[in-house]
Amino acid sequence: MSGRVNWSRIASRNRMRRQGVEDINGKMPLFAEPPKKPRRKKLSKAELRQQAAAAFLAWRTGQGSKDR
Repeated sequence: MSGRVNWSRIASRNRMRRQGVEDINGKMPLFAEPPKKPRRKKLSKAELRQQAAAAFLAWRTGQGSKDR
């Protein structure tokens, strides 16, 4: 088994197999559409600031004294 290998095609076939899309001879079927992702709500600056503060406080509580 020598020669060139198309790694992007192999990767896409593996991805399709993982997602449960049957591929026929390495081609994607016509009826298969990519799954639609739900749109994320755009956060305001205040909401982002709140999330950052909460994440920082959660991280800070886990940073106890290391010399126990």
